[in-house]
Amino acid sequence: MGRDRSAAVVLGIEPTGEPLTHQLLGARLYLHTLVRAGIAVVLVVGAYVGRELVGIADLDVRAFVVLAAVILAYDAVAWLLIRRFRSPGEAVVHYRLLKHLLHVTIALDFLALTAVIWLMGGARSPFLAFFLLHVIVAAVLLSPREAAISTIVAYGLLAGLIIGEWAGVIPVRQLEGVTGDTPINGSYAAMLLAVYGLLLGSASYLLVTLSRALQLGEAQMQATMVALERVSTLRRDFLHIAVHNMGAPVGAVSMFLQNLRQGLAGPLNEKQEGWVDRAQNRLDGLSNFLVDLRVLATLEAGRLEEEMGRVNLSPLLGELVEEYQDLASGRSQVLSLETEDSLAVWGNERLLREAIVNYFTNAIKYGPEGGTIRVHGERRDSSIRVSVEDEGPGISSEDQARLFAEFQRLARPEDMDAPKGTGLGLSIVRRVVEAHGGSVGLDSIPGRGSVFYLDLPAI
Repeated sequence: MGRDRSAAVVLGIEPTGEPLTHQLLGARLYLHTLVRAGIAVVLVVGAYVGRELVGIADLDVRAFVVLAAVILAYDAVAWLLIRRFRSPGEAVVHYRLLKHLLHVTIALDFLALTAVIWLMGGARSPFLAFFLLHVIVAAVLLSPREAAISTIVAYGLLAGLIIGEWAGVIPVRQLEGVTGDTPINGSYAAMLLAVYGLLLGSASYLLVTLSRALQLGEAQMQATMVALERVSTLRRDFLHIAVHNMGAPVGAVSMFLQNLRQGLAGPLNEKQEGWVDRAQNRLDGLSNFLVDLRVLATLEAGRLEEEMGRVNLSPLLGELVEEYQDLASGRSQVLSLETEDSLAVWGNERLLREAIVNYFTNAIKYGPEGGTIRVHGERRDSSIRVSVEDEGPGISSEDQARLFAEFQRLARPEDMDAPKGTGLGLSIVRRVVEAHGGSVGLDSIPGRGSVFYLDLPAI
């Protein structure tokens, strides 16, 4: 669910249950204001080009300039009102205002289009089909009832222009080489009315039907997002409760086992000591699992930014090498460190520590006894790389492809009583590093050891 939520957040959409059409209306109207401004400029430029270059001498460029100025004027008012409500949250809160602005701008666009078509030859203009484009846009943006009203308005304006020219009420603008010189007659006017009535009605009906189907799918998707968010919240709560309730009993049992092993309750025979040691090893594995769950719970909470700050990885690496030297010495291994003085990143120090610790413990666990584990910290252009190199058996290319996925672990047939891990360690490293805007990887050749690394953005 964490990735599903992230994908939604990339678009600025939260699973609030509000329709996406409501959340995106502000952004869509804002985009329309930019497009409308561009169209106004195109009208003026096109008029000049048509008269000066194409040779349409009857084009009234001054009228086009005035019309473009009117379009820019109401577009500027719409832009000033809409630009504050582009975000999904603001669009939902001010949805009614945005919807009124939508209706007003659509009506003004239809009037402006009618004026443009009249200037371009009226009923005989080749641009008459742009009425169809505006009906399509309206059908996509409006509800079925509103789209039907918009189609009727568009057809009314178109019919008024055609009938007005036929009846002589509206002056006929004849453009030489574009519209011809013959005035329209009743048959031609009737044909135009019938054809465009059929086109506008069919387009509106088809698009409204498609829009309703999309809205139904949107509603189902919104319901699914809300349900997934609820499940994700339950999972996060469960993780916190599980980690909290299991931590104390595990710590108590571990203390009792240590007391038994030290003979505080009386001497143990060799067989009993073996049982206690094996139980302690299993309990250590459970403790490590709880640590992994605690990190996962932090990542699932999604509030890392609140706990981030400047972190210098150089002293952190020094502390970890000193802290885990004793664990490495138990297998006669040596931890060596090579790092630059300042390796500053922006992050959560506790989570970055857990990520690097996973690399340390893996290297100690899978490296040979008596081997050397080399830790490097270096700046690479705009990133910081931390790498941990071991002399272990190496990892095949097949295993490398799945190693950073959840619940994946390498087989370790020897020393079966040792804690085998949960298969979460490397996946947690990946998730922590990616949450900090970085990446993870490894270089390994079977029989020649492995180098695990993580790259983080430098500051």
